[in-house]
Amino acid sequence: MSPETRGSQPLRRVFWIYGVACSQALFFSLLWLFNRVDSPLYALLLVGFVGYSLLITRLVWTNADNVRDERLGVIARFLTVAWGLNAILVSGFLLLSHLGGHALPLLDS
Repeated sequence: MSPETRGSQPLRRVFWIYGVACSQALFFSLLWLFNRVDSPLYALLLVGFVGYSLLITRLVWTNADNVRDERLGVIARFLTVAWGLNAILVSGFLLLSHLGGHALPLLDS
């Protein structure tokens, strides 16, 4: 990614809709599917979720300058990187738990 790369979308759309809303919907879908699918499919879904989180990190990073207050862009970058790292760690632990045959008792049907 070159230093000249700058996104053209409003940060509020990228951060709140693509980042927060869609990521939360995907994550809750993963939790709902935990006890309902086999491990290979679940691993593939987790890889997709991590990939989406990395894509959102890049989108927020490139669009963070599209705000009036520069501090908001810095905060959005920080929060998105933290979310991306959290998504990677939680996905790893969910996969290990799924491979170990554990169930999520709060979401049992």
